Amino acid sequence: MKTILEVFYLRILGDNVRYQRKEVNLSRKGGDPDHMIWSLIRDGRSTPAESDEIKEKEFIIHSTSWRYERPGKVILTYVAYSDELKFEKGKAHNLSLKKLRTLMKKSRRPDSRAEMEKKVVSHAVRHIAFLIKADDTNEFKNALTPKTIAAFKKIWVSLAGKVF
Repeated sequence: MKTILEVFYLRILGDNVRYQRKEVNLSRKGGDPDHMIWSLIRDGRSTPAESDEIKEKEFIIHSTSWRYERPGKVILTYVAYSDELKFEKGKAHNLSLKKLRTLMKKSRRPDSRAEMEKKVVSHAVRHIAFLIKADDTNEFKNALTPKTIAAFKKIWVSLAGKVF
């Protein structure tokens, strides 16, 4: 079975979540997905000096989910959130923070890859919002600006869902 590591790089900019998706075939590369994420982040820096300056406290890295896709593929989804993130020109997408509230989990599979990505990003933002809300040690909050913390706190209640 093929195992794919899917990474969504996220950043809140204004009233939007800006995101970019990257995929790596773990079946070929092998190794620990947690280590692979840091390798991808370092490779994404434009200069060797920038790569050397990466600090773990700049990023919130979190495994958010996995899913099975036919034929025989498991996708592990991680998010890498940073207020310092810069995106490749022409490859990033925006999702309105207001729109996040309307992306509810439905029983049917999304019709398009773009729709699936938006649902995954919405789910990831809910995860990060919860982590920030439950962050008694400030481990996650230290990676964010006060403006970003305020944005996550504003949306976390509406995104967390209900327990039945």
